[in-house]
Amino acid sequence: MRMKVRALCIGAVLLAAVWTAGCGHYVCGTTFGSATCTASGSGISSSGGSGSTSSSISVTAFVYFVDPSAGELAAEALNANNSQTFAPLSSFVSPAISGGGGGGMVVVGKTYLYIAATNSVLLGFSINSSTGALTPVPNSPYAVTGPSIAADPQGRFLFVGGPGIISAMTINSDGSLTAVPGSPFSTTGITPTQLVTDGLGKYLYAVGASTISEYSYNQTTGALSVVAGSPLYTGMSEIASETTGKFILGITGATSNVFVFAIGSTGGLTGVTGSPFPTQLAPVNLAVSPNGAFVYTFNQSDLATLATAQPMEGFSLNGAGALTALSGSPFTGLNAAVGVFDQSGQFLFTVALVPNANLQAAGEFAYAVDTSTGAVSSSLPNAGVVSETYAVTDAP
Repeated sequence: MRMKVRALCIGAVLLAAVWTAGCGHYVCGTTFGSATCTASGSGISSSGGSGSTSSSISVTAFVYFVDPSAGELAAEALNANNSQTFAPLSSFVSPAISGGGGGGMVVVGKTYLYIAATNSVLLGFSINSSTGALTPVPNSPYAVTGPSIAADPQGRFLFVGGPGIISAMTINSDGSLTAVPGSPFSTTGITPTQLVTDGLGKYLYAVGASTISEYSYNQTTGALSVVAGSPLYTGMSEIASETTGKFILGITGATSNVFVFAIGSTGGLTGVTGSPFPTQLAPVNLAVSPNGAFVYTFNQSDLATLATAQPMEGFSLNGAGALTALSGSPFTGLNAAVGVFDQSGQFLFTVALVPNANLQAAGEFAYAVDTSTGAVSSSLPNAGVVSETYAVTDAP
């Protein structure tokens, strides 16, 4: 997950900014520790086009999220045991979360889940492919300062950003971590609020203090080197990469557009022709599909002290980095505030409004995505109210 700069408040339910504690109130639908209640809600009937439905789900995915105040995890599952449903994982029991939870979360190779917890603790867990259960990796927890976190796309290295530093670690075959020589690396006083690797696993980008700091990393050791000209001032609040390693995309969190930067031969960023590309609403989050073909933005309209989720928008991304709005975008009725893809790209797991709820509560939804057209649809019930701190993985 990524660092969010706003809080989502829908009705009486507060979902605080990612990496920070919320109000601590969660409704039945997903529980912490051992889940005992069932999913609620009737799903969203609106759609942005065709896509997988609840009767044709071929992928199994797990969603893990944190209650920072309780220091516990909860889990939801899509199509567990070929159930063709999306619901809380009833057999899940939260492992011990030292450090109080919170922080960023990242999945590596569908096999390991890492959490940059509070109190300078990094947690690592292996993921059971059948049950979704989590088991600590050897030597976890680690004394590593967060809260931002990112993984090399090839599963070789893990990066964690804290006040003035980025810690780099080698991911061993058993999921345990070994510090990279020279780690931690100085950020010259900047605290990274978000870390993102490029799609090919050559460069690391750190968002903080209204800048994007650019690093290359050694393909053998994982050691970081500052890219010439870094940091680059852009005013970005959030960035995302895509699989080809050609582009980094960004949003400001306040303006109605998406920026697309080309990645140079040494890792430097330059705006592509036509950037920034206009959106109908001002996005506060964005997600790129695993095939690199589509970009989705998530929007909020501030109303006094509340922030109301607005319809998602979708765009195709071509080889030159240009964005073109998808047919049906904005997707009326799909009012998500944040979304995370599973590795197959068939589902976008979102925090969205629960339809017909008296207090317009928020729930976690599995939106189906057509991997050919980018169209988005929803037919599955929500799986309960969650925080915005969550990670998604297909079953190993």
